[in-house]
Amino acid sequence: MPDIQSKPNCILLTCPIKSKMRIFLSLLIFLNTTLTFAQDSVGNTRYPASSIIFKYGLGSYALKDHYISDGKYTGTMSCLSFGWVRNHSKYVYQLDLEYRSSDEIRNYNVSARITQFTLNQGFLYQLKKGKLFNQNVDLFLGPTTEFFYFYNEPHIAVDGFDYAQSFAGLFSAGIEGAAKHQAGSRFLIESSLRLSLLSLAFRMVDSEENDQSPVKLVTLFSGVNASFNAGVRYHVFQTLSISAGYRFELCRIGPWEPLISASNNLLIGLSLDF
Repeated sequence: MPDIQSKPNCILLTCPIKSKMRIFLSLLIFLNTTLTFAQDSVGNTRYPASSIIFKYGLGSYALKDHYISDGKYTGTMSCLSFGWVRNHSKYVYQLDLEYRSSDEIRNYNVSARITQFTLNQGFLYQLKKGKLFNQNVDLFLGPTTEFFYFYNEPHIAVDGFDYAQSFAGLFSAGIEGAAKHQAGSRFLIESSLRLSLLSLAFRMVDSEENDQSPVKLVTLFSGVNASFNAGVRYHVFQTLSISAGYRFELCRIGPWEPLISASNNLLIGLSLDF
């Protein structure tokens, strides 16, 4: 049996110190400002002028949420995502929303419902072309901002007003690199790596057992959210393409009782270009 212990009702009401609130507000202002700046003229790169992208994925998921238990939970989890890409004269702007949920993440006979939500936006600037098998590869690099939310609800019995649940989140500034290689007239090989560097993290805490703040500033070494993508895109028509690929995701939030999750996913997608 997993090591499960319910937590008393503890609502996240503790206020962070002023400096942390300034960082939090700065991140929100940066997100709003960059959304406004992303409305310039269209340019020419490997990306189309504008794209709307829909993706569905399914894969394995593993979790250790030490606020709930020291045990490892595993299972399968699906994901749905929506993306928008706008090609500008000097950069490419991206906006991605992803929702993931599963009711069958298990530790032996105990299951949990896991819900994750990610909102990411960023800019990619084209670098000098690289080489792959004597073929040109377009390389891109740029900054990103991201909001990540995690919720864990184990299906276990509790007494009275106690309950077992856990939630956490990250407001992050990070970096993304991407590569695109044209393999024939209709096929495009794509890959990307996204990594959070500095985050304002929040975590559910038990105020009766410790006096830790529920909000902390974390670096790459104490709190990270990362993903790697690789796949191939096939252009059915000039304005319509389909894709298939692989994604690996890793999240670690460590300053409190650690939260670590990892997943492997197979993805299919549909892209409409304008």
